[in-house]
Amino acid sequence: MKKNRLIKILLLIAYCTPFAFLSVNGDAVSGTMLFYGIMIIGLSLLCWGALKTKNTSVLWPGSILSAVSSCAAAKLTGLEAMGDYFKPFTSYSLIAVISAVVFIVHAVIALTHRVKK
Repeated sequence: MKKNRLIKILLLIAYCTPFAFLSVNGDAVSGTMLFYGIMIIGLSLLCWGALKTKNTSVLWPGSILSAVSSCAAAKLTGLEAMGDYFKPFTSYSLIAVISAVVFIVHAVIALTHRVKK
């Protein structure tokens, strides 16, 4: 029981990584889409870990934690709006869209996993 709780805590801590912010910031600074791929791989590994350890209850709060940490990182670093670079989005709205998509994907995965049980 304690091992499962420790795994949940570790997964939630890993989800606190601001994936969306790192992707948008990396794209803006270096001009490459590589950081979006790293974000997808990182979030996929976390999702796979939650499914493998039967901790699907971590997916939704983890997505929210990642979104909150991305918004906080963007605010704290003073990320520019960069409306021309991310047209039709600003950098902040792109972070919000990426976070919403991640939340929806994790919700679908959690619900389909629940239905399979």
